[in-house]
Amino acid sequence: MNTLTKTLLALTLIAIAFATAGCGDSSGLDDHAEDSGHSESDGHNHGSTEADDHSDAGDAHGHDEGSEDGHEEHGEDVIKLSPQQLERAGVLIQPLSGGTITTHITLPAEVGLNLDAVLHVTPRVPGIVSEVSGLLGHAVVQGDLLAILESPELGEAKIAYLQSVQSKAIADAELNRQRTISQNTQTLLDLLKSEPELDELRAGVADLRIGENKGRLLSAYARVRAAEANYARERELQKKSLSTESDLLAAQEAFNSTQADYFAAFEDIDFTYQLRLQEAERAARVASSSVDNSERRLHLLGLSHEQVAGITDDPDVDVARYSLTAPIGGRIIAKHITPGERVGTDETVYTIANLDTVWLNISVYSQYAGQITEGLQVVVHAGDRTTTGVVDYVSAVVSESTRTVSARVVLDNQDRSWKPGEFVTARVETRQTPVARVVPLDAIQTFEGQQVVFVQDADGIEPVAVRLGRKNDVSVELVGDDIALGTPVVIRNSFLMKAELGKSAAGHEH
Repeated sequence: MNTLTKTLLALTLIAIAFATAGCGDSSGLDDHAEDSGHSESDGHNHGSTEADDHSDAGDAHGHDEGSEDGHEEHGEDVIKLSPQQLERAGVLIQPLSGGTITTHITLPAEVGLNLDAVLHVTPRVPGIVSEVSGLLGHAVVQGDLLAILESPELGEAKIAYLQSVQSKAIADAELNRQRTISQNTQTLLDLLKSEPELDELRAGVADLRIGENKGRLLSAYARVRAAEANYARERELQKKSLSTESDLLAAQEAFNSTQADYFAAFEDIDFTYQLRLQEAERAARVASSSVDNSERRLHLLGLSHEQVAGITDDPDVDVARYSLTAPIGGRIIAKHITPGERVGTDETVYTIANLDTVWLNISVYSQYAGQITEGLQVVVHAGDRTTTGVVDYVSAVVSESTRTVSARVVLDNQDRSWKPGEFVTARVETRQTPVARVVPLDAIQTFEGQQVVFVQDADGIEPVAVRLGRKNDVSVELVGDDIALGTPVVIRNSFLMKAELGKSAAGHEH
């Protein structure tokens, strides 16, 4: 077979293929042929049942000689589909309405730790690590044990605290004793001022605990009363000339001497007991202050009130034990501590991050820097994940390495779906403009050289030419009032309507 014969054969096969495609079954979307009047038997009879008489006068494909496409009953470019067919095809029709056109800028971004919720843990005291409980990746809550250290410094502070507690107990006991002595002494002094009889005095002070001053006062008072009685007796005898003048003078001198001794003892004891009470109160205050200072020292070393209160009950072997606990809840993202090593107060042994929120650090190119401000809405995309946030911080400094400005968004991360370090896309909404008529971009199709949307009326679905206004990558404005508000418009899978019209046009060209 020569080349010319092969060429003619190929052209013949192509012609047959086109003829078959033009005259084959074109049932449309699902059951479209049944609803639009196409015959299932041969796919060539156009028009309704009432127009069947025209098929005899038509051409070999069933076209009426007086009609170009057989759609004269409904007009050109009208698609007739049932609601069930539209639903199965995924076609969504909604009334035309107004809305908002949002202008946005798409920028690269990186998820980072919320630095306001990251804590570097350092021990309050130097020591040797004896036990490590917190491991890398562990989730912890506030107060969880991370490690145990043996710290001589902490041990010395605890010992000083215990000594101050003991000193305070002694000082408090002495104060209580002096208060008792003071009260009893004052009772004795008040009783003596009333100059009672000795028997009455002994009965009144029998239960008073005073100490040596009790005997001193009672003895002095008894001598005064005896000297006073002797002096009174001598005066009576003198009046009766039964005593000499010298005996009277001696009795008077003895009375005056014992009275002076009594008054001296009274004043000395009155002064001394108050002085001793004041000294005891001062000593108690000093001891209490020493306990407070020792306790403050322990708090500075990281011990809580509960831990300090339990020191007196701790065994001696735990006197240098220091428990390093988690100051916040979160996850351990860094660990630099091993049993047996010595750590200091200037070393970060753990890093804990609360991952309930993360920072989205957006790299804003210099040409967009003036458009990004705090408070703008941001839509974040990463694979099949999407979330929203608000710009809460825009840096005032341009990065020397990237020549970009950093903008920050705080993202909720309760489900831990956002991992610090991953790169995402951020769409920053810079402006929102209300418009009278807006449709999704999917609603716009190009048909016969014009931008159209497909509207639904009583006859079916047909394309209507429109003028486009402002748009973004989601929505577009329809300019003018060619389509009335509330008119049903195809907003999803409108390309199927265009394909249906193209199929009908192809069927009428053969």
